[in-house]
Amino acid sequence: MPLVHYLVGITVVCGTFVLLILTNVNLHFRDPSMTAAQVILTMWPAGYVMFHVSEPQARVPFLLMGAVGVLFGMFALDFRRMLLVCGGVLVSYVTVVVALVIWAPARVDLRIEVVSAFAFAVVLLLIAYIGSYMAALRRTVQDRNTRLQEVNIHLEQALEELHDLATRDHLTRLPNRRSALERLTKETTSNKTALPNDSVICVGLMDIDHFKRVNDTYGHHVGDRVLCAVANALQETVRQDDFVGRYGGEEFLLIFTAPTTAAAHRAAERVRQAVSMLQIEGLPPEYRVTASLGLTFYQTGETLEANLERTDTALYEAKQQGRNCTVVSGSF
Repeated sequence: MPLVHYLVGITVVCGTFVLLILTNVNLHFRDPSMTAAQVILTMWPAGYVMFHVSEPQARVPFLLMGAVGVLFGMFALDFRRMLLVCGGVLVSYVTVVVALVIWAPARVDLRIEVVSAFAFAVVLLLIAYIGSYMAALRRTVQDRNTRLQEVNIHLEQALEELHDLATRDHLTRLPNRRSALERLTKETTSNKTALPNDSVICVGLMDIDHFKRVNDTYGHHVGDRVLCAVANALQETVRQDDFVGRYGGEEFLLIFTAPTTAAAHRAAERVRQAVSMLQIEGLPPEYRVTASLGLTFYQTGETLEANLERTDTALYEAKQQGRNCTVVSGSF
């Protein structure tokens, strides 16, 4: 019967802990894992059996079971709490012995019980010490992992900043000259059959007219505003798949596709007209920022340098024609 009572008791205790976990009630406790309570309370059914057995040696297996339970505390408890748990387990055993002395002295041999209690206390103390050492190692590893994660986050942020500095213009936030040339290289080396509707790659160079005059007359801070406003206008005007970058100074590089020469010219004019409609803070209301634009079409087998040279020549012709216009070089 004591064994049956033990099984019922241990089932009730374990079932209670399972119920607390399933209902998330344990999350409201200081220790959601309830490690200390699980170790100590599971000793109570064992204590009931130890009280009823007649042979002192028969109590040893239940002491071993209690020691095994304490081992699980090493994964969740620090040294102080491990000592408290070990003390609670030891007190449970001592309580059984005291109860035997009072109510069933015939079933207890104090010499054996004292030796067992001493050995049990030493084992529990060693478990507490080893557990604290393991807990310290675990905390050290966790701290190092936390610091490593923080370092990795800082490194990722630094890499993002470096990538941003290497690929974007700090003023306009457009891709810089390096990124623009890389994009142009990528576009021109891609397979022509990948372009939709037999479109061709259009390369445009746009230069803000009389930009030096703006800087000299109204100051470089106004010139910076002009560059930023033009950059924003370009980004808002081009299509999502088109590319615009700051090529250098007051020049911007445009890369897009078009199915016909007329369509390419209309797209370039749309960009140029968007710039001419800008009103810049710091400039007189009647002052209109204008831009000249040279446009070419990439020819298969043409080098990047040759294409940019033709585009720059088209831009020069636009300026020679009075500025604020688009000159298209070639057709397809």
